[in-house]
Amino acid sequence: MALEFNFLGDLTVLRDGDALELPPSRKTRALLAYLALNPRAFNREHLCELLWEVPDDPRGSLRWSLSKLRRLVDDAARRRLVADRLSVRLDATDVAVDVAALKALAESGLAAASVETLEDASARYRGNFLEGLDLSSFHQFHAWCIAEREHASRAQTAVLNALVTRLSADPPRALVHAHALVALAPYDEAARAALIRLLVALGRAEEAARQYELGTRMLREMGTQPTGRLYRALHGVPGAASAT
Repeated sequence: MALEFNFLGDLTVLRDGDALELPPSRKTRALLAYLALNPRAFNREHLCELLWEVPDDPRGSLRWSLSKLRRLVDDAARRRLVADRLSVRLDATDVAVDVAALKALAESGLAAASVETLEDASARYRGNFLEGLDLSSFHQFHAWCIAEREHASRAQTAVLNALVTRLSADPPRALVHAHALVALAPYDEAARAALIRLLVALGRAEEAARQYELGTRMLREMGTQPTGRLYRALHGVPGAASAT
């Protein structure tokens, strides 16, 4: 039975394409992500410290969460959640994990991937990693979550950059990816320049001018002097660099 974890945007778990009902506890959902993306055994004490405070009866809370996760990830053919008195691990080697696949593609597969593969990967980015589940009161987990969120954002940026570059000769198809790239990296001058060039190529001069004005203002508000890249893109001057 195929199992899929989606951690980008709202957390979802799919079995054979059907969404499963998730445990109501935010900590239990957070624990699922932590175990799925860290393929090793963890001491129970570590997990207790990660997500529970002493007054909450952390050992009892962890046992409760594990019982909920076991029903979610195990099936008749596969025992994925492996726990004993001392340690816990989740064997997700046969599970499709959206953020793991995105990072693997960005780190080593962009050059060989087809445009269709890149577009499929991009479409799976439904929002920030573990949206709403960063649990800022639990500092170790929060720090891990923020690091994973930044890593996923960089990976999506790399995929979108590759798409905008590969599809530069097909402006209508490239435009959606250029918009997504600017939304993800609004202060990236090269990304906005690529969007402006595509808008100009499509005859959408007013939109291109608005993007130029917005990008210039944002750069100055950030204390960065524009390099002229946006101007060159708007006016079709040779030498406007690509988004990569």
